Amino acid sequence: MLDRTTIDQLIADIGKDVFLRLSLQFLEETTNRLAALRTARQAEAWPELARHAHSLKSTAQSFGLVETGILARELQLAADHLETDKVDAALPKLLAVTTEECAAFQGLRTELESHRDG
Repeated sequence: MLDRTTIDQLIADIGKDVFLRLSLQFLEETTNRLAALRTARQAEAWPELARHAHSLKSTAQSFGLVETGILARELQLAADHLETDKVDAALPKLLAVTTEECAAFQGLRTELESHRDG
């Protein structure tokens, strides 16, 4: 679920062009971060997993991806406390929700780009 209030406020604060540039970077970094989360879990690299989850939480919240932020926080806490059962429950949910929210976010970006002068 995208938080349009957060997104609209961010656009008002930084401008549409800067938002479009930064949001594209966010989407690219998020794709890489999801891969890094998978890799860290496979390697049982708990501090790395927690760090990537924390970064995803922060950026997702900044760009209005509410559920991604919530689930990333759950994953971060589970990794910080070495609760592998909770990590294994949270990670697949996070991957699915983030993929869905990023698709919706990209749709919003596409809409904004088509009205770039507006």
